[in-house]
Amino acid sequence: MKKLYMHLYRKINKLPKMVRIEACSLCQLNCTECYMRKTPNNTIIGNGYLKYEDFKKFIETNPYIEEIELSFSGEIFLNPDLLKIIKYAYEKEIALTAFNGVNFNDVSDEMLEALVKYKFMGLTISIDGATNETYSIYRRNGNFDKVIANIKKLNKYKEKYFSKFPVLQWQYVVFEHNKHEINTAIDLAYELKINDIQFKKPWNKKEILDISFISNNKKLLLLKNNLIQDKEINKLILRNIIPICHQLWIQPQINWNGCLLGCCCSIDKELNVNVFESNLKKALNSARMKYARKIITGEEFPDESIFCKKCCIYIERQKNNNFINQRKIKYS
Repeated sequence: MKKLYMHLYRKINKLPKMVRIEACSLCQLNCTECYMRKTPNNTIIGNGYLKYEDFKKFIETNPYIEEIELSFSGEIFLNPDLLKIIKYAYEKEIALTAFNGVNFNDVSDEMLEALVKYKFMGLTISIDGATNETYSIYRRNGNFDKVIANIKKLNKYKEKYFSKFPVLQWQYVVFEHNKHEINTAIDLAYELKINDIQFKKPWNKKEILDISFISNNKKLLLLKNNLIQDKEINKLILRNIIPICHQLWIQPQINWNGCLLGCCCSIDKELNVNVFESNLKKALNSARMKYARKIITGEEFPDESIFCKKCCIYIERQKNNNFINQRKIKYS
């Protein structure tokens, strides 16, 4: 009955069942191309973490929410309230994910067990190399051996609770200094029971790297169909891959302090409304949010106050006249 009621509620009010909330913008690493390390004073994100009381209030105020992505710009495991947040979400049947990415360097045994015990749905772990020497070149202050040890501990808890969750993804940013370890990483992924692996080019546009050879690797082609064949897991992974601009409708991004950001590309502009102080429906119907949506549908042009103005994705859309048809976006 509850699920039927929530389905009708979302359909009538056109409200998203999933949101993205920054759990923590703090990070113990100093990755060479991280925008948060390069321009720490030029982002609306700021330094802070999602408080348990704010999370609890948000869930109570917006009962139609079913899923929340917690990772964004920082490391979620530096949030001192995370354990309580995970436990509360489990009690309220809210699915949690961190598919945007975690570095997984500092995770307590208690937290590792909680991820399994309270059915945290999935994690993307960023590991750019297959040895500590290579990994630490980009992930400065990080320790490859600690990350692998934490994955192994997590797998032991999954065995203890007979659980396939959290689903594990490996993100590998390919540079000149680590491309020789790709095959080793693939072998290690099998050994660690990773569900899927993603090889990505670096954000740094100055470094142009030809990684087309990866697609010719038969082992990797098999890997791209997921290391562990499971329809439920595959569906979970795929539904988290959506065009970024669609987040304005179906997966709105919220900062750790409640400020509505719109999408995960918005790092230096907010939409002048706080979902913790009011409610999500009011925030999504605010003038600034409507303005942002009209920009993406091609009805308006962005001014300096909106994040789309300098977004490379929007600039490309505008260049190719490739705007979103709002009627194609489903809410339920």
